[in-house]
Amino acid sequence: MLIDEVVNFCDNDFSNNRCINCEKSGLCESDCSKCLNDLHYHYNRIRCDYACEQLLDYYVCRYSHKYCSEIIYALETVDLSKYPFFNVLSLGCGASPDLMAFDYMELSPKTRYMGLDINNSLEKIHTFISSHSSAEHIEYHRGFDVLEQFDNCPISNCNVLIIEYLISSFYNSIGEKGLCLWFDKLVKQIMFNKSKDSPMLVIINDADSIYVGRDAFPKLREAIERNGIKVSNELRRRFKTQNYYFDSQQYYSCANKFVIPQGFSNKYKVAIRCESAQLILEVE
Repeated sequence: MLIDEVVNFCDNDFSNNRCINCEKSGLCESDCSKCLNDLHYHYNRIRCDYACEQLLDYYVCRYSHKYCSEIIYALETVDLSKYPFFNVLSLGCGASPDLMAFDYMELSPKTRYMGLDINNSLEKIHTFISSHSSAEHIEYHRGFDVLEQFDNCPISNCNVLIIEYLISSFYNSIGEKGLCLWFDKLVKQIMFNKSKDSPMLVIINDADSIYVGRDAFPKLREAIERNGIKVSNELRRRFKTQNYYFDSQQYYSCANKFVIPQGFSNKYKVAIRCESAQLILEVE
């Protein structure tokens, strides 16, 4: 499977390299888990971005199984037989755990994938994925700021839009008002130009927390309908037992879809359980 190949690649790369001449190494003591915690809890005392290849290798090993599993759960809620093909647009794609989910479900031979991410340090991982995926076509655009570049950048013919752990990364800086404006851009630049031969599937998968945009996810549906496009299906799903995500349904399980060796799990402090909140829309 693609996820195995990518994780093994990053594990090998991480294990055979060390932080060299990194201006942050004194702050994190060359411990990538400290860098990630600093980023994910928005402390930003060590760093404010993922522009480090060593950190990205660690990140892939720590989170890919969780993020990929969450997308698999989302895809399992949809009647995918309605989709003659999958032209996937992934915003803030990172190391493409969503593409790994399509591979796991054996959908990748009829999948075309475009990944957009601001991080240029992902080039090595993207090159590996491009050469090992069975997807029909893959292209990556790094250095792409999804908050700014959609003003004059329409994207045509996609029928799957995935926004995974992206909103939580910028919600504090733009707030709900900014997110609503961004959703409106997505509708005008992407959904107006969607494939005419297929419905469109939209998946937001992100942190299940009140402070990072979860409760504003439904604003996307409002933006879609405000622009005259019909939403044929909406699901709000969560993994946690506590229901703080309004009108959401809990999945039957939060179990990871993959068996992860204990030694590997200990090495990378692997995120095992699925914990996200999701908005799943189908657009005609």
